[in-house]
Amino acid sequence: MAPGPKVARLLAQELGQGVLLLGEVEGFPPEGFHGRLSLVDLASTPVAGKKAILVAPLLNASLLPGEEEVYVAGFRNAKAVLEALRGLKGLVLRPSGAPEPLLSAVVAAGFLQKRLSPDGPTTLATALLKAFPDPQEALFQSPEGQALHKEGRTEELARASLIGVDPVVPKLSGVRFFPKGDFGLTQDRYAQRFVAWNG
Repeated sequence: MAPGPKVARLLAQELGQGVLLLGEVEGFPPEGFHGRLSLVDLASTPVAGKKAILVAPLLNASLLPGEEEVYVAGFRNAKAVLEALRGLKGLVLRPSGAPEPLLSAVVAAGFLQKRLSPDGPTTLATALLKAFPDPQEALFQSPEGQALHKEGRTEELARASLIGVDPVVPKLSGVRFFPKGDFGLTQDRYAQRFVAWNG
């Protein structure tokens, strides 16, 4: 997972053949990319045997450089997350989106927190669930959901709001540091490697 197209291209050069570059800028894949980071597009993209580099700046910026144990959770993989993470101690759910958390991510975090710790203290994320009795509605009403709607990507919204359909929990397996001076970047950047994990 890369913060932007330049770091994604640097990673692709290092990895060589069989790499898929996926991401978008204003709804379109950058030059040289194989497609957008789109659930609809991925359904018809041949991915078997390939490594994927995803440009996901909001998720990338949500991770702290020193973190070692990170899992990606959301509505789509909620069932697998609940099964895999239920026994973990000291679990902290942090919504993605930087510098400000995405509304849909906060509601998803509350949804998961309520199921992982039903008797736990009320947090902003769990309190926000009261505003969204149907938590999937948070995605449709969020700025990110409205942006997809304005682009005519309603199928994307529908697929993103499905709960428990993905059996995979991505787990952080490594971090790659790109110092700005060595790579001609405006600031130091990090890319994260995730692997499928099932507990």
